[in-house]
Amino acid sequence: MDLTPYIKTQKQIDQAKQLVIEGKLFYQPLAIADDLHVGAGYEFLVGEMAGCVYWPTIPPNRLEQPSLKRWIVDSARGPAFIDANRRLAVLYDGFIDGICEAVGDISRLTFADVGCNSGYFPVSFMKRGARRAVGFDRADYGPTFKWLNGVLGTRAEFIYKSYDGKQQCIPGSGQFDVVVSVAVLCHLSDTLQHLAFLGSMAKKAVFLWTPVTEEDAYCIHFGEPNKYYGADEFPLCFDNLVRPSVRLLRKSLELMGFTKIIELPNPPGGMPESFFQPHRAIVAVRP
Repeated sequence: MDLTPYIKTQKQIDQAKQLVIEGKLFYQPLAIADDLHVGAGYEFLVGEMAGCVYWPTIPPNRLEQPSLKRWIVDSARGPAFIDANRRLAVLYDGFIDGICEAVGDISRLTFADVGCNSGYFPVSFMKRGARRAVGFDRADYGPTFKWLNGVLGTRAEFIYKSYDGKQQCIPGSGQFDVVVSVAVLCHLSDTLQHLAFLGSMAKKAVFLWTPVTEEDAYCIHFGEPNKYYGADEFPLCFDNLVRPSVRLLRKSLELMGFTKIIELPNPPGGMPESFFQPHRAIVAVRP
């Protein structure tokens, strides 16, 4: 998302830089200023540790902070980094357009993004006229939501609660017309239970973007445990590239009463097909 037409003051840019320093602004693709772009698009294409923040003017003493240094991309790679995140933003915007087309007039609808990160999808739905859009996450992105709302003039909400695998719910989350899950299933051991929770939370539609396996079977592949979340205990510790089969996803959605299942394409100018193809973008709509 290109925020540069919306940013009016140096204070807004300084606030964004502070959010980067605090680890609350790095993963989703946002162009903030000539010397500040964030997003994981470059890492998706090149590999982990390549960097998620382009900030060539960062004060050198800040790079003494290991947790921040990990995210800063080599300035020489700036053009490639910026292009990768532009392409990721095109992909996300294509998903958002596809969701809106599938569910109809969104001015009467409520949206929830489970595992929302910095709020790209909730603020995008609000920009398009949604009645309400809420993000849930296990990390506190409340300050990032506040900053994005201030820049864009939106009213997206953040709720600092995460999915509880033991209870198989987000306590007190309630129901929404449309529920969005972007690259979350791939980090959860209880794949079908979480999918069932998403289905119970959604009155009208669910959107999934997740890595898959193409096997013609009802199956799930798991990677190594505790790659990202070291405190998660067995059996909820398998958090590394969990991949359900497409057949399993479609059958699960059908069993939950979703009668219209749409696979969204890679939009023109989106991520390379080599990245897109191992995933599925699915909108499932109830009658």
